[in-house]
Amino acid sequence: MISKVGSPVTGEDFFDREEELAQLWADLRSDDILLLAPRRVGKTSLMFRLRDTAQDHDTEAVYLSVAGIEDEGGFVRELYKAIATLGSSVEIKGRLAARATGGWLKRLRKVSLGPLGIELDPSDPWDQGAALVKALDASKQRRLILLDEVPIFILTLIKKDPSGDRARKFLYWFRDLRQRPERQGSLRWLLAGSIGLDTVTARLRMGDTVNDLYVVHLGPFDRETARQFLIKLSETYELELSETALEHLLDRVGWLIPYHLQLLFKELQSSRKLFGTVPSQETVDEIFDGLLSPSKRAYFDYWRQRLEEELGQQDAGLALLLLSASANDPNGVTRSTLSQTLSDQFAEPKKREEKLRYLLDVLESDGYLVAVSQRYRFRSPLLREFWLRRVVS
Repeated sequence: MISKVGSPVTGEDFFDREEELAQLWADLRSDDILLLAPRRVGKTSLMFRLRDTAQDHDTEAVYLSVAGIEDEGGFVRELYKAIATLGSSVEIKGRLAARATGGWLKRLRKVSLGPLGIELDPSDPWDQGAALVKALDASKQRRLILLDEVPIFILTLIKKDPSGDRARKFLYWFRDLRQRPERQGSLRWLLAGSIGLDTVTARLRMGDTVNDLYVVHLGPFDRETARQFLIKLSETYELELSETALEHLLDRVGWLIPYHLQLLFKELQSSRKLFGTVPSQETVDEIFDGLLSPSKRAYFDYWRQRLEEELGQQDAGLALLLLSASANDPNGVTRSTLSQTLSDQFAEPKKREEKLRYLLDVLESDGYLVAVSQRYRFRSPLLREFWLRRVVS
């Protein structure tokens, strides 16, 4: 298992998550899934694993990231391209032709699109997308479409139409496809993203567009799994980790997500010339401190940058105030303190409480904060230290 920071892992580099995978396959027997987790927990790697093990569950699976898609036509077009990679694409093409009612097939350009041999007319994606979904679902072959970064695509639509009407239309169309009465159930969807889709739809006051999805949360490793993860990495790189150093590293990371564990290990491995093959507790502390230097800020800056994209400029500014207040004490602050932080912006208590509730829900679900003993503190000690050094003025 190699040390890999930032990008998704596959094959032998994927570690554990056996219980989560088994539960997801069980859930997918009856439901479409909304996979929620804070950033960098490993959602995309888990989706790749679902795709790569689908045949073991008598399922064809395809993964598609929609982060770079600009419009509804592009969404449907990329969906067709993804489906064209399936082994049963010839059968799907035949089913599309058989369902060519209402003249929608006549609006397709006769340009090759992989095995499907068609290209879509961008002026009318709705019927064409619906036809593909119905053709997939009409087969006895079980299929799974893993859609990543759906919230990013929705935010792109919001940028193009700040009223939100365009995003609403898409979300309702997509929900109707999943809820159509004649659905047979051979097609399943799993939706995820580096921003919570529930957060984006709450911002639009459109939670009903995703209420058909069964919500599954993906969390960090437990401590023993994290220990085994680091031990396996250390064996690969012949880096001896004493029990004392290993436990200290786990303590310093605190929030045991694969990304942060990989990050600390990578720094240990690349710095071994400075301390030899057996790092000490002091070495772990030095590596931890080095990660927070200006030259390494790219590892954490996205936590700050994504707030405005996800929440909009005004709410992002309020979230920054709450996070900065929470960062000052490792044990966090009380809800009343956070409410007071917003008092200059909201003099009326009811409006202030409504805004505070919304922002805390977002910051908790996205992995910034966690409520412990009626106090809100940073979930990740690494992120808290970064915030104190690089964000709090």
